[in-house]
Amino acid sequence: MSDIFQEVQEEYRREQMAKLWKTYSVPAIAVVAVVILAVAGIQAWSYLHTQQLEASSREFEKIAELVASDPTKKKEAADRFAKFTPTATSGYAMAAKFQEAGLRAELLDIKAALTIYDDIAASTSDPLFHDYAQLRAAILVLETESLENLKKRLEPISKGTRPWRVMALEMLAYASWRGGKKDDALKLYAEVAEIPNAPNGSVRRAKEMTTLINAGMKLTDLKAMPGLSIPGSESLLLQPSAPADPLLPDATGGEPGLLGPEPSAPAPDTSAPEPPAPAPATPEQPSPPTP
Repeated sequence: MSDIFQEVQEEYRREQMAKLWKTYSVPAIAVVAVVILAVAGIQAWSYLHTQQLEASSREFEKIAELVASDPTKKKEAADRFAKFTPTATSGYAMAAKFQEAGLRAELLDIKAALTIYDDIAASTSDPLFHDYAQLRAAILVLETESLENLKKRLEPISKGTRPWRVMALEMLAYASWRGGKKDDALKLYAEVAEIPNAPNGSVRRAKEMTTLINAGMKLTDLKAMPGLSIPGSESLLLQPSAPADPLLPDATGGEPGLLGPEPSAPAPDTSAPEPPAPAPATPEQPSPPTP
């Protein structure tokens, strides 16, 4: 009898399993198929994305090498960066915009450079890139724009813990002094000097400018020193070699960084004249013989 009951139970289980499979077989197969397709899709997307990154990297390097090998081809490189940007991956597209803007500025097409920097600032909320684009745009018009317009660019990025706060404050201080706001400039320079972990160059310039302003320096006096009228240049009083900042483009005349060549005033000509040829040595007179 026990064998009969066992056979009945097994038959009942088989019938229940068959009913369950008949009811849920289609959804189960669909779920498995979706999982397989999802994994395959992710792998395909990852492969294509890697291929796009490699293609963008190769093209970016080709354009950068064009300028490095021949500085007369800046316009061609800027045009190629502009054409490359729409098809590049997001990171390389951002770098290409900075490179193009820097090259346009070097070609003295300030209007085009400002347009690109403003486009960068409007396209991202990341303060590292948004604020840097505003900062570089302000550098280009620091000597020509009104104080009010410069404040619109620089004041929002000089607050709190923004990544480019120190440089923005330094430029605001200079713009205030240039605009005749001596007291405002001194306050801003004092704020720069008191910021913990501020770059040594910024602190040094803030102290130097404070000393010079208090001594009665005028804008015409600063303009008489070529290459030193824009904050961010070397020391106003001394010219020590500063260590490179990895976040900024190379300012030593070498290969530009990913964010493009640094827009700054031309450096003064420090080449020394060739020393005159040494005079011919006169033959040594023989000493008279001793008696």
